[in-house]
Amino acid sequence: MRLSAALVSSAVATAAKALGDDWTNNSTAPIEQVPAPWALHGTVYSVASVLPPGELPAKAYGPLERAAPGYTTAAEYVGLLGMIQIIRYTDSPVGPYDELLIVPGYFKYAHVDAQGRTTERLNPSITRIYVSQKYTARNGRLNWNIPKHLAKFDWTDEPDGSTTVKVYPFDTTGDASESGPAALPFFQTTFTPVLGGLPFSTDLYEWIGINATLAQPPLPGNPASRYGELAGTARWRAVVPGQASRRSSLGLFDMDQGRGDQVGDTGRNPVGDEFFRNFWPGTPGLALGLKMENADISFGEPEIWG
Repeated sequence: MRLSAALVSSAVATAAKALGDDWTNNSTAPIEQVPAPWALHGTVYSVASVLPPGELPAKAYGPLERAAPGYTTAAEYVGLLGMIQIIRYTDSPVGPYDELLIVPGYFKYAHVDAQGRTTERLNPSITRIYVSQKYTARNGRLNWNIPKHLAKFDWTDEPDGSTTVKVYPFDTTGDASESGPAALPFFQTTFTPVLGGLPFSTDLYEWIGINATLAQPPLPGNPASRYGELAGTARWRAVVPGQASRRSSLGLFDMDQGRGDQVGDTGRNPVGDEFFRNFWPGTPGLALGLKMENADISFGEPEIWG
């Protein structure tokens, strides 16, 4: 563990020295690999989703991943509890960034241990995720098989305490190099707090018997991506993320997408994602959710197999 911590510290220091304060996509500094574990801080917005077993909507996966042979069939979707999260990271080993992630629910897959024994496991998985800068995009893919793609995030904070975010992905334009954001938002929501001052930690999941370990299949890569951020991987990875805050609020998410990013009245966007009025099948127009302020967030060293 000491060696691992030293390597992480060295990688972070090297990257920070090269970048100064510029962790944006405009920086000319190369993307250095910063291995796990990561400790981060930020504000987390979470809204639960529930889908029954069966076929997932196409928009559960980004265009690159759903076009890759075997990626969407690497595990069997079984439903149960899912989640949509929007996170504003104020501090991370690769600087501040924004994030939108979709966990549709749980997946059943084959796990092979160090002795070559195969067992069936059931875990949640992040199937689609957007981030605002290239340094976390490449590192998230290499470290944990998290299928990060770039997007532009627009935030509006109102005097009444509500917060609105709109997300414009780089991979919904039809541009193979993913060189810039879409003109229309793939996702938008407004969170309004109702009850604040609550402590919350994802340690609670273990206490009540919820398995929060993410299991992520190997990723396809895209060498033509604008910044070289879309790295591919060859082996499975699993990690237990952690989130904890002493200042959490229950509130309502307005999930109305307006016209969204659909082309005309086709019900699809330029890359074939379905349009749902409230973004995700079965999601109500007003959904109860959680905001975690000044949260401590962790991503540990992954288990790797395959």
